[in-house]
Formats: sequence, structure tokens, C-alpha cells
Amino acid sequence: MIYFVNIFFLLCSDFDARFAHTRIISEHYVFLVEHLDAKHSGLVGELYQAEVLSQEERDIINAEVISFTQNEKLLSMLSRKTKDQFDKFLDALDKTGQQHVRNHVTGRQGQFFVANVRIGNYILQVGTENR
Repeated sequence: MIYFVNIFFLLCSDFDARFAHTRIISEHYVFLVEHLDAKHSGLVGELYQAEVLSQEERDIINAEVISFTQNEKLLSMLSRKTKDQFDKFLDALDKTGQQHVRNHVTGRQGQFFVANVRIGNYILQVGTENR
């Protein structure tokens, strides 16, 4: 009986470690849906390039016209990904000028950009440093 309890504990703790990112998504869902920029930042392309999203998933997200709906679909897909893929999502937030989103969900200190401004083919990051 003791062995069963120990094995159960090990399996549960492994499960928690592998799916902690789904808890992060659910705890910050409203913030993420309202503040992610999947539509204009290049985030979806970064996730496709990093092999977090398949071509089909990328196309499903990009087919949505409303940013809110794009974000919902992206979060739904991310909640079914591995922890490593979620970490790539966090890195993609940095690459696409959305450090403020990453900082909020991870509690990380550092750069806090409040706005991305697109000028032609360039994205200008306007904001302040959070200390």
C-alpha cells in the first residue's frame, strides 16, 4: 500500500510539473485574451517557426478577423501543448515586443513595454523600464 501511495504521488507531481503552464493560462486567461497581440505582432508566425503551432493551427488562428477570437484560439491551442512549447511561447512574446505580457504571467521583472507602434514594415516599441 505504501508503494502505491508513493507511485501515485510521483505521478501526480510529474503531472503538475508537465502541465503547470495550463494553470498559468487559466489563472491569467482574461488578461491574456485582452492583452495578447496575435494579430499584428508576428506572434503566430514566431510560434509556427518555432514549431509550437502546426501549419493548420496557424491557418485557423490567422483566419479569425477579431483579435479577441484569435487570442482565444491561440490560448486554447497552447493549453494542449507541452511545457517546452509553452516556454517557446514565452520567448516568442519577447521577440514580438510583448514582454509586458510575459512579465505579467510569469512575475518576471525587467522591460515593460506599454505599446507597439507599427510604421510600415517596422514595429516601434514605446514604453518604460519596470524596476
